[in-house]
Amino acid sequence: MSERKGQEFECPNCGAIAWRPRAWIRAERLFCSRSCRAKMISAPVLTAHKFDRTGLKFPGTGMAMERNPAWKGGATYFRKHGNYKPIKYVRCPSEFLPMARKDGYVMEHRLVVARAMGRCLLRSEVVHHENHDPQDNRLENLALFASNRDHKLYEARGTPDPIWRP
Repeated sequence: MSERKGQEFECPNCGAIAWRPRAWIRAERLFCSRSCRAKMISAPVLTAHKFDRTGLKFPGTGMAMERNPAWKGGATYFRKHGNYKPIKYVRCPSEFLPMARKDGYVMEHRLVVARAMGRCLLRSEVVHHENHDPQDNRLENLALFASNRDHKLYEARGTPDPIWRP
């Protein structure tokens, strides 16, 4: 009967003696188990960050907002399907937070109209771009309709008139 070809070694994480076949002897497989390997490899990563009980970083640590090299000033673009221009979303100021999504962003054209009117827009109100360019958010290019129905009728027939225009 022939002996198995392999090697016994000590696990660097827990110190247990384990045996592996000679074909398996590589630097990444010198642990007694997968869980020992995972604990050893992830230990420096987990201790480098400060986590609370939920697994989220504490506020003020790491690279949040302006400290992040990928920060673009609080603006993001939502790309629609097809050959359409993306819609720009910006960080919502505190006085207009009821208009924002859960993550605190609002469509820029809605924010421009809300600031000009001095109030938050209702969910049913629709902002129309006169030149049909969703990235042209100049005030003189925007109009406000009471509902999407009014907006679609205006697009088809030219009536009813918008409820607000600068």
